[in-house]
Amino acid sequence: MKQRLGIALAILHDPELLILDEPINGLDPIGIAEMRKLLRYLCDKKGKTILISSHILSEIQLISDDIGIIDNGVLLEELSLYDLRYKIRKCIGFIVSDTGKATNILETVFNIKNYEVDSDRKIFIYDLSFDISSLIKTFVKNEINVYDAHVYENTLEDNFKEVTGGAGIA
Repeated sequence: MKQRLGIALAILHDPELLILDEPINGLDPIGIAEMRKLLRYLCDKKGKTILISSHILSEIQLISDDIGIIDNGVLLEELSLYDLRYKIRKCIGFIVSDTGKATNILETVFNIKNYEVDSDRKIFIYDLSFDISSLIKTFVKNEINVYDAHVYENTLEDNFKEVTGGAGIA
């Protein structure tokens, strides 16, 4: 109830900018949903700018339009939710013996253009409309060894760790 009272007091005078620190801390699931709805209403319907500081990144991903990652007082990354979703999108990663031959097969046989070659052996494919087993069979048939095929689906937490270098943060 203290959390709700604090937010009520913050919006009482109809400010243009709200700065909230952990606004869902201590709320139950229904309270969290209500707070999310209120914050979106204030932003979308009332035109308020809301700056939220939170460690609950999954919740931030649900309610934010723009996301900034601050570490030790330094803004390391700022991007729109659209750009974030593009950055952390699902893909399939392959480790193969010959990326040149593999990318040629991707383009000519499977008509896949949305991929990235990460090194001389790694390929990340962002177009997921193909049959993975057929692709692997075609690679092997064309004498391309497939050492690994893995589906990657990153989260905001994964992005935070990558940006801050905090892979070992407990």
